[in-house]
Amino acid sequence: MSLPTRKIGNDQVTAVGWGAMGLSSFYGTVPADEDRLKLLDELHEKGYRNRDTADVYGDSEELLGQWCVF
Repeated sequence: MSLPTRKIGNDQVTAVGWGAMGLSSFYGTVPADEDRLKLLDELHEKGYRNRDTADVYGDSEELLGQWCVF
C-alpha cells in the first residue's frame, strides 16, 4: 500500500500520520510489549512513517526506540 507523502524539512513522510498516544496510555490496560511491537510492524508494513508521540504518552517513545525500523 502506498500512501501520499509530504516533505517536512529534508524528509519525506506520509501525509497520514499515526498518533502513538494509545500505544502506552490513556485507553485502558496497556498491552504486552510483544503485541505493541507487532502493531508497529503492521503500521510500518501499511506505509505509516509519520508517528506522533510525546513524553506524556507513557513509554511510547522508548518502545518506538526499541522497535526502530530504518
